[in-house]
Amino acid sequence: MNDQQQLVNAIFNTSSEFEEKGLAIYQRNLQANAVRALQISYPTVLKLIGDDLFAYATKQLLKVDFPNSGDWGLWGRNFPDLLSNLPALQEYPSVIDIARLDFLMHMQGREKDTAVDMASMTLLAECELDQLRLILNPAIRILESDYPVIEIYQANTQSDYAETSLHKAQQKLANNIGQKCLIYRPQYKPLIREIDSAELNWLQLMQQGSSIGKALDTLLIQDQKFSLETWLPLAIQQNLIFSLKKM
Repeated sequence: MNDQQQLVNAIFNTSSEFEEKGLAIYQRNLQANAVRALQISYPTVLKLIGDDLFAYATKQLLKVDFPNSGDWGLWGRNFPDLLSNLPALQEYPSVIDIARLDFLMHMQGREKDTAVDMASMTLLAECELDQLRLILNPAIRILESDYPVIEIYQANTQSDYAETSLHKAQQKLANNIGQKCLIYRPQYKPLIREIDSAELNWLQLMQQGSSIGKALDTLLIQDQKFSLETWLPLAIQQNLIFSLKKM
């Protein structure tokens, strides 16, 4: 066990060899900083489970996942896994996927700004689609969930649409409707939208390095309706693409 982990164990274990009073102030400060950090990274989870359970879960995370950098904003990636093991949340499994969404949105907001290489789009007029591959923006993320996480997220983060989003979430929960979600950032604010199976498969094929032509053929064989002509302008607008390249 390394010195850092020994210190963590000491902070949360009053029977340790460390002097309890000497650690009390450090313990309070550490946990307060940790709670504040996770409240920023997981705002929806905080609203869903409340302050007390959130603080308890944060303390448990500190025991097993000590922050190893000076940037608290990078800490907390394992919070969803910890929440999945809390008995108090066993009857609320959707909270775990909401936690994953919270952190993806948080990290998307920290990504470097990128722009579509529009000059590379001229390759569409110069090459066959089988000769081209599409490089996606590396910052985009995909989340698949058995729950309507977008509506749950919006009901707790967008006050103007809270009531409508909550109603939609309740309807989808009652009908066991899940969602495939795309997290992206067209400008400075991370956004989320639902995608269908065809777009999900398309994005995955692009991430795997498939040519555009081969990917379109694959979707056609699978009888999935996907229009490159419709998708490409939207993808440029939403900053989903980095560039086009020859195979």
